Amino acid sequence: MTFNSMRLAAAALALLWGAPLAAQGTIIVPEATDRTSRVGTRGANFLEIGIGARSTAMGSSVVSMSEGPEAMFWNPAGIVVRGEISALVSYMQLYGSSSGITNTAAALTMPLGQGAIGLAFTQFTSGSIDRTTEVAPDGDDPAFPGQFQYTGSALAVQYARNITDRLSASGGLRLVQEGIDFAQNRYFGFDLATRFRTGLYGLSVAAAITNIGPSNRFTGSGIQRRVSAPRENGFATGGSIPVQFNTRQVQLPTGFRVGLQSSLVGDAEAMFGASKKHTLMGELDFFDAIDTDVQPSLGFEYGYKANYFLRAGKRWFNEQHAPWKFADGLSFGGGVKIPVLGRKLTLDYAYTTMGELQNNQVLSFEIGH
Repeated sequence: MTFNSMRLAAAALALLWGAPLAAQGTIIVPEATDRTSRVGTRGANFLEIGIGARSTAMGSSVVSMSEGPEAMFWNPAGIVVRGEISALVSYMQLYGSSSGITNTAAALTMPLGQGAIGLAFTQFTSGSIDRTTEVAPDGDDPAFPGQFQYTGSALAVQYARNITDRLSASGGLRLVQEGIDFAQNRYFGFDLATRFRTGLYGLSVAAAITNIGPSNRFTGSGIQRRVSAPRENGFATGGSIPVQFNTRQVQLPTGFRVGLQSSLVGDAEAMFGASKKHTLMGELDFFDAIDTDVQPSLGFEYGYKANYFLRAGKRWFNEQHAPWKFADGLSFGGGVKIPVLGRKLTLDYAYTTMGELQNNQVLSFEIGH
């Protein structure tokens, strides 16, 4: 397998984040007792890849905990917590440094009336891949030279508001596009989210349902075109043959997240008491998308003087026959807040082990409180 073929395969795995994986030398055979799977039945699966170093380091367990710009990607109801303008930039390198697969995101949140509004943009890319055709399956076709890449992008607008002093809710619209230069698909979807702070032992509960929307199909010159058929191998005539791929309608990967967060040490409501210097928070989340199995995750964050942070988490993929080990899905990272012109610049880093897919690394920059 060439390097570019490996890169294309890795890109496909990134889109099918929750899909069963086969290790080298492992053959996966369907069995009568297998659960019904919808893996591979939805489009724009890059939307299921989490954004932000803080959330990644905690194993994606931030549905109740996320606030400000990073909440745009997990639970937009959390953007209303901050009464100021905040911005985030995040860069993720997936499946090792040589894959070329990256996920970049930016978000901005600001107060608006009795609530807050947020804008977020995400772009996923496979990196450059050699172009191949029917005539030149190994590449270097003079008629179609060069390289291409798969890209997926999404633009989201969210509005959140406090319903009470403990309950907030949000709703928003998402515009999505994915594909390559001659075959693309476009979608739009809706998101709904809520967050409730109980006031009991620092407990908060939150839920978000994302990517609700109609289906659409891929279109472009690569879907309907003509292929040259030379006069050889006994064919009576040459010329061109019309080819049309019957693409089917696909929907966005609708998903549901629910999380329970606890302030273990820190403020007056913390389960194990207050502390002026130390904080410890934990969260248990469940993610259930229409094209994945239920994936639980658990994460913890320790803070010192509200400026220095250590984080760790674990995500269970729960895929049938997949060769995941316990160490796969383990995450860790840290962050620091630096005073800048009366605000604070937050630098966060995260590392996640992904088994035979190597690792994911994330670096985030946020300016806010």
